[in-house]
Amino acid sequence: AMQVVGEDSEEESESSGSSSGNESEPTATISASTSSDESIEDGDSDNDYDSTASLESMDKSPRKDCYGRVLIVQATRANLEILKTVDLDGSIGSNFVPYVGLHPATYVNKILLGGRPATPAIAGLEDGDMGNGTSMLLLNVRSGKMIHSFHCLPKLGKQKQGIAITALEQSPAVDTVAVGTSDGCVHLVNTLHDVRLFMLQHKSKHHPNKMMSSGNVVTSISFRTDGNATRQGVAPLAVGCDDGSISVWDLTPIEDENNRGEARRTLLSKMESVHHGGISKVEYLPGEPLLLSTGLSSNSIFLHVFDAPDHSGRVLRSRRGHTSPPRLLRYLHPGIGGGGGGSSSVLASVADGTDASSCQILSCGGPGDLSLRLFSTARSNLDKEYSQGQGLERKAKKLFGEGDYRSELLLPEIIGLATSDARGRDWGDLVTIHRDHAMAYVWSTRRGAQSGPVLRQPQWNVSAMKERPPRSAHATSLAVSSCGNFALVGTAGGVVYKYNLQSGLPRGSFPRDASSTTSDEERRRRKGLKFAGDIGRTVRVLEKKAGKGGAMASDVDKAEQDRRSFLDAEARRKAIVERASHSGSVVGIAVDSLNRTVVTAGMDSKLVLWNFSTHMPHKKSPIELPSPATRLAHVRDSDLAAIAMRDYGVAVFDCASLAIVRYFGGSQHKKRPIKEAGSSHYGPISDLSFGPDGRKLFTSSLDGTIRVWDIPTGLCVDWMSFSSPPTSLTLSPTGEFLATSHVGQLGISLWCDKSFFRMVLLNGAPKEPAKMNEPCPVAECEQEGSNDTIAYHAALSVPAKKDDASFGDGESKVSGVGLPPQPKKQGLITLSGLPPAHWKNLFHLELVKERNKPIEAPQKPPQAPFFLQWRSGLESGAAEAGDQTTHIAPGPSTNDATTSKDATNGWDAVWSDDEAEDGNDGVSEFEPGQKSQVKPASVSHKRRKVVHYRSKLAELLQTCGETYSNATSYLSKLGPSSIDVEISSLCYGIHDLEEGLPLLHHASKWLLEACESCQSFEAVNAYLHRFLYVHGNIITRIDQALQEDTESLSGRQGEDAESLNLKEFTKTISLLKEKQRDASNGLQGKMQHALCLLRHLSRMV
Repeated sequence: AMQVVGEDSEEESESSGSSSGNESEPTATISASTSSDESIEDGDSDNDYDSTASLESMDKSPRKDCYGRVLIVQATRANLEILKTVDLDGSIGSNFVPYVGLHPATYVNKILLGGRPATPAIAGLEDGDMGNGTSMLLLNVRSGKMIHSFHCLPKLGKQKQGIAITALEQSPAVDTVAVGTSDGCVHLVNTLHDVRLFMLQHKSKHHPNKMMSSGNVVTSISFRTDGNATRQGVAPLAVGCDDGSISVWDLTPIEDENNRGEARRTLLSKMESVHHGGISKVEYLPGEPLLLSTGLSSNSIFLHVFDAPDHSGRVLRSRRGHTSPPRLLRYLHPGIGGGGGGSSSVLASVADGTDASSCQILSCGGPGDLSLRLFSTARSNLDKEYSQGQGLERKAKKLFGEGDYRSELLLPEIIGLATSDARGRDWGDLVTIHRDHAMAYVWSTRRGAQSGPVLRQPQWNVSAMKERPPRSAHATSLAVSSCGNFALVGTAGGVVYKYNLQSGLPRGSFPRDASSTTSDEERRRRKGLKFAGDIGRTVRVLEKKAGKGGAMASDVDKAEQDRRSFLDAEARRKAIVERASHSGSVVGIAVDSLNRTVVTAGMDSKLVLWNFSTHMPHKKSPIELPSPATRLAHVRDSDLAAIAMRDYGVAVFDCASLAIVRYFGGSQHKKRPIKEAGSSHYGPISDLSFGPDGRKLFTSSLDGTIRVWDIPTGLCVDWMSFSSPPTSLTLSPTGEFLATSHVGQLGISLWCDKSFFRMVLLNGAPKEPAKMNEPCPVAECEQEGSNDTIAYHAALSVPAKKDDASFGDGESKVSGVGLPPQPKKQGLITLSGLPPAHWKNLFHLELVKERNKPIEAPQKPPQAPFFLQWRSGLESGAAEAGDQTTHIAPGPSTNDATTSKDATNGWDAVWSDDEAEDGNDGVSEFEPGQKSQVKPASVSHKRRKVVHYRSKLAELLQTCGETYSNATSYLSKLGPSSIDVEISSLCYGIHDLEEGLPLLHHASKWLLEACESCQSFEAVNAYLHRFLYVHGNIITRIDQALQEDTESLSGRQGEDAESLNLKEFTKTISLLKEKQRDASNGLQGKMQHALCLLRHLSRMV
């Protein structure tokens, strides 16, 4: 049985919930965006907004009784322009604080503003006196005057904080709006008569006898309008709240016998915890049973489909991201040259980075986001979150009750990860360590889940109810061997533990005796208990044998010598281990490709080399660093290790020669006699990574820069600056892409190396950083806005450096951006650079139209969707108002003052857009005879002379003058269908030659000029093909008519003007044919020459 709740009444129902607002009054800004069907300007008016005056009014401080401001904004994908500002002062909405706005359907230049009355303390009123107490008003954005204030919603009364309107949505029925409030209620309001039709009241799950708490605020509303709902006899309404739930109501009334026959509405379904942190927006797709929902802080978007018999919804598609800025990025299986735990697979596809893993990035969330996500740079549908266990939400609900407690069961924040695909088919290939956590966890990238064993020491307790491992055992660094069998975990106490990835069992430690010094073993040693492998036990056995006389004196002396030599060797070994062991946290671990050497770097300024098998340090260990280390990256093919230090420098260590071969910045940079600009970081180094060939080192710093170092020369070859400091970076296996994460940014930025696509000449170290702006989505715009503006923003996304020699030819200058590519030499052919679909579809436009032809004619629905019920009183009142309107004389009447304010006459201001009608200084009641008043003769408006053209292309061809380049630029912005319409409108047939012939002549001149210039070659030929296809019949008939006229007028002396125009047109067509043939033959000749040369060179190899 479905839950039936709700109320259908006109009376005010007292709610026990209160608004959860702050006592301070924020200044709300509401922006209204213009569109093609809802324009701010009246179609019959030539008046435009004065943006200069509007911007000047913005600079002025609002009045004391102004609690909000309306911004009229014209928004496109290319720019954003403020057209006008309207201050909500005392003359518009006294003591009114706006929250949301809505443009009602068919209301020209009018918007609904929803909010709440200001508190008495802010408004300067007595306690309990709230002035007009309105929560919603209608505003004319053109004249800046209030049309009407609504009083049908619940009033403030004596409460200090009123019920605020938090959501407005236009229903499919005209003059009806859904209003969501801060107490969890949805009111359906008839704006024509200022009457509340009914109310939907949500019940709180924690307090079923009370309304929803102040935290459950209605944030978004949407109506469903598809035909399936109509056929099923339901009228769904989706309501989203800030607790993350979405409720779907059926607005079809149901007679309730228990409630004196009053109609009630049904709650079809309720989806709990859809978005953690609350719902930002819900929107039904037009004509589809699909609901789109976004979260306030969940950084996710869901597409729900309603195809179940019980009208419940399920998630069809979803896109999710991090809820806090990511702190750690790594490409999945970065290959041998990736540095730090890369793969050494012998597969060629993995080694050169040509498989799918080269497009997958592992990303770890920051504080508050405990997730591990995989992002694909090739296909977004491959993005996913790695699972940390099945049924976490169900377990959290069972343990903690209702609420968002899933994060309580997740692992702590990830601070390090390492991968190896050598044995990925057999067991886990990903290991992670976590903040303030001693254990490491094994994941499977094939399954996308944490499925391996937990890497821990036997004495460490897994249960949180028992004693946890000491802080010195917390993991701080991680590495996986190249064979994929072992994982090495560094700790805050300076010990490195080795584990087997298949079984999860410990396999020793670095140093060797560190794994055996547990509390239980130490207690056994102190008490002298027997313990396997104890040297003291062996000594006591030998002494016992010597005391019984069972051994010869020579045997005793030999055993004593062996014991002493063993103890001396053990003392020397302990001294070596103690000298090489870390006294601070281990911040970096690396294993060579042959599993012979382990390199560790610590906070104690030590760099130690260990034997992988014996767990003993190298004889030259430790190697002292100039400053304490903070990070380490290793490249296995060249066996180089880069160590980031606390002095903002980087040391490059050669594990083969056991020496530091390069210093980049830091304290060593200060000792140089000649200091170069940009050769050192000025902030802590957040991450570093080697290039795939091991010749370049990328370092990111919290000073907001990334530097690229050339290891053979020891120079900084690139210096990039960002508006937000980078926190992590990772390089693709091919070295082509660089992925970065930044402070305060939820997304991952992907950058491309220009040297992979063209020659870049290095001219020494850069003197200043190149400002790298964040990627701009405006660059993706192809058909909207100006090409110059779009290309300008696209060029700013990845700016060129001043000292780059490859840009000496001036191609990267912004002044040339937006123009077609210019030929390097006169006569060369250039392409337009437009998408292939722009010009290829022009050749097959008829086939596309045939495929897109509808199968059947649209059918009328069996019955109109029912959303609202009209009351008989309202219908009669509207009819009476209509009768009064019919009999009103065109002049002022004495009975107008007694007319009801709910009559249709008083609502004429909503439908009219005349400035004179709104000149009542903000009075909300209008006299019915006002519309019929005649304006004074002194007020007159001059209309500009309008010249009508057939199309924009026809206008450009007639007004271009000497050159027709503007016509080519205009068509490059249109789609194939729009281009066909523009070309077809030049001439509609042989009967239209009187007006169409000049346009065809101009078009032929334009195409002739474009063919001679050899620019945008493929696009111009596509336009020429479409022009000849559409108007070829007309050109043929003109040619035939001229031939007939020539034969008939051969004996006459003169020709009329029409014949001269036709001959000039055919002459231009002939020239166009010759130019097109010459250009085509020239291109074919050059292509044939290039193919022959290529074949000749290929045979020489």
